[in-house]
Amino acid sequence: MDGLVVIEVCANNRLTPEWLSEIEQRLPGAAVLETDCTNTCGLCQVRAFAYVNGKLVHDPDPAKCVEKIEDEARALLRWLTSSEDEKGAP
Repeated sequence: MDGLVVIEVCANNRLTPEWLSEIEQRLPGAAVLETDCTNTCGLCQVRAFAYVNGKLVHDPDPAKCVEKIEDEARALLRWLTSSEDEKGAP
């Protein structure tokens, strides 16, 4: 079930590799992809951010950003793994 939710992070981001590996451990089904640049010029200089299945998630505080990333990823995982009768876009 790995990779249902892709968390894309710029290598210059304010999020540490430890935080990112913890996300993968806590959220089976999520995969963190670190890229050289996400073409979000300048954002990595002022706040922590990631793209969660293409949606920008950010916060000036890296710890709060990790919480927001995990919340978004959990919501997507619930939606992706729910039955057809329960589905409503997150």
